[in-house]
Amino acid sequence: MDSNVRDESHRYEAEVKGNGLHLWPVPAGASGEGLPYAPIDWPNPGDNWTWKVGKRKTGAGFWCDRYLYTPTSFQKTMLKKQRFASMLSVEQYIRKEFPDKDLNAFFSTFSWRIPAEPTKDEPIALGVLYPEEDMPENSNSRPRSMDCKARNRMCNLQLPAGNYSLPAMDCNICCSEPGFCRDCCCILCCKTIDWTYGGYSFIRCEVKVDENYICGHVAHMDCALRSYMAGTVGGNIGLDVEYYCRRCDKRTDLIPHVRRLLQTCESLDAREEIEKILSMGLCILLGSQRTSAKKLLNHMELAMTKLKQGRRVNNITQTKK
Repeated sequence: MDSNVRDESHRYEAEVKGNGLHLWPVPAGASGEGLPYAPIDWPNPGDNWTWKVGKRKTGAGFWCDRYLYTPTSFQKTMLKKQRFASMLSVEQYIRKEFPDKDLNAFFSTFSWRIPAEPTKDEPIALGVLYPEEDMPENSNSRPRSMDCKARNRMCNLQLPAGNYSLPAMDCNICCSEPGFCRDCCCILCCKTIDWTYGGYSFIRCEVKVDENYICGHVAHMDCALRSYMAGTVGGNIGLDVEYYCRRCDKRTDLIPHVRRLLQTCESLDAREEIEKILSMGLCILLGSQRTSAKKLLNHMELAMTKLKQGRRVNNITQTKK
């Protein structure tokens, strides 16, 4: 474990209650081995997992980006350590590689949530991990509640009833945060989404994550673009006009979303709003190698040119016959 993280454990150690774990705040980019943020001696003695955090915090003071790495001993059967960025990806790995192991017992040995070291003006976030049976009722994965934890009076009114073939499932990471509502809070910034003009400004992950549920988490499109989780992104993530959900590690094609942006523009009269929506569409499409994306990009660029030339707003998005 890093020495600076070890020092924090002595300064900010929380009280132990029952079989709880000592949780202490860690700085951005910190990493370590074993408890309280990674399993030890699992599945065999000496098999110690490692962890690392990123740079983004949740509204409740925990690290939004946290990673779990397989033990070094696993490298006997694989080329390198495997990294997991979400609890769901860990679950899938354990079920596949260790089908005889108790998944709940595995997660009960360590804390997935890691408190972030506060800045000068922030309060210290401390926590104690309790056995699963002692956790608050809303911390386990279960279907959505009709009550909005973000106290957004418009939440349930704005959510289209019957719009999804399957209900969405709460997770035990962000959904266990007080004040976070999966239906109306961005998974990246934790602020509420806006349904103005049909909700063009956010994306909802409708990927099936269980036999009876979809992911259902939402994110502001601007947040996703700034975080390189939407649009066309190179490197390891390799997106091409896609959205990468931080909760379930699944991808969503954004071509249909861009087409809806054009439909939204056709229904508006305000130049300022149309320009804002077209700009978002251009950001999503730029750099794509897909033929359909290139056609949409050319069309949106033409629409933006017409708008800036002062052409009539109600026909700038019409394609040539």
